[in-house]
Amino acid sequence: MGLTSCGVLVALALIAGGYYWWGGPHERRVAQRVLDEACGGVLPSDEMRAVLGEGPFRSGRGRTGLREAYDGERQVTCAVSRRTEHHAGHPTHDASVEVSVQSVPERRGSPSAEGRAAELPRGYGVLYPEVPVELPPAALGGGWRGLFTTGEGFTNLAGRDSATTTVLLDCARGGGGLLVTVGVSDEDVTLDDPRHRAAYARIATATAAKASRTWGCDAPLGKPLRTVALPVNADEDVPLADASGTCRGVPGRGARVSRAWEGRPSGGGPVEVCVLAGGRTGTPAGAPGGEARRYRLVAYYGPYAEAERLRQQERHGRYSEEPVPGDDAPAGRLPGGGHWASATCHDGSGPALFTVRPSDATDGEAYETDGERRAPKPSAADLAYEHAALKGFAGRSAREHGCGAPKLP
Repeated sequence: MGLTSCGVLVALALIAGGYYWWGGPHERRVAQRVLDEACGGVLPSDEMRAVLGEGPFRSGRGRTGLREAYDGERQVTCAVSRRTEHHAGHPTHDASVEVSVQSVPERRGSPSAEGRAAELPRGYGVLYPEVPVELPPAALGGGWRGLFTTGEGFTNLAGRDSATTTVLLDCARGGGGLLVTVGVSDEDVTLDDPRHRAAYARIATATAAKASRTWGCDAPLGKPLRTVALPVNADEDVPLADASGTCRGVPGRGARVSRAWEGRPSGGGPVEVCVLAGGRTGTPAGAPGGEARRYRLVAYYGPYAEAERLRQQERHGRYSEEPVPGDDAPAGRLPGGGHWASATCHDGSGPALFTVRPSDATDGEAYETDGERRAPKPSAADLAYEHAALKGFAGRSAREHGCGAPKLP
């Protein structure tokens, strides 16, 4: 009887083993099918599995709220997540990857980005996924025009405790470009580990490479990424006089503006950020009791310049008495505080856009003061400093991107 029971157990074990042997390949085929079909077939399997594991996966709609493609442009969005397995016999946790791939049309010989943005229908969502600009993002390096941002303290594509990678490609033969944005969220992974940052960013670069081949872009590509820097943290300031990155060339203003949060110039990347403040060195930007005023300078290129112009047009174009980005004017004051400038770029990507905003700017939103709706009233000295800071920032950035001298307000 004991031998019979033992035989039954062995038979059950063999049956279970056979089921796993037969079922395993089937499950892998199902998981592979999810990756093959999502985002029009441009997802890189190896890089996705390096982050999500072997599956099982579920796929769904990606980034919502993006403006629909127009004028023959292509756009795909998708989200792939790892299903949490209960009683799997090994640790499991939630993780997801959200991808957006959009074609960027060639601008050379076409209407200006401002005019093109003004012709678009209003109220149909953002044009491209946004890059957080509260603090400087990290450049990808390796020959890639791209950025890496984290979810901590930011509004991020993938959400809090996550990372977003942006890659911009220039297609061959005047074929415009491709913009790839990948957001990754993994609940049990720390971004302090450079291996995880590189794995996340490689999904974006491999997606860009695959989309370039699939869509006939044939863009020049960067090198395989071995490491990716962390974006600048709130306590990583340097004396403005020692700035050597995105804040280089920006003048100080005594003790009022003496510190800088800067990124490494991104080798033609679509966004550059410089944050300025005064006060004691090492005080986190925006800390209670810290500096009275901060300034954030942002340079937008290519699709992000167009998207910011469109945002300003939709938000303020019909109401502002002064020109706003997206109008025919090359420069001016921003509604709610700050200034903007532009520069002509020679790569067919459209004019670059540069902005400076003080921390008390309202982006055009009025507020109650003594029962009346008013906007901040900067002094003449404040306005003069904004102009000087914008001139230094935009001049340095435009030169490094091969653009002409900025037209200043």
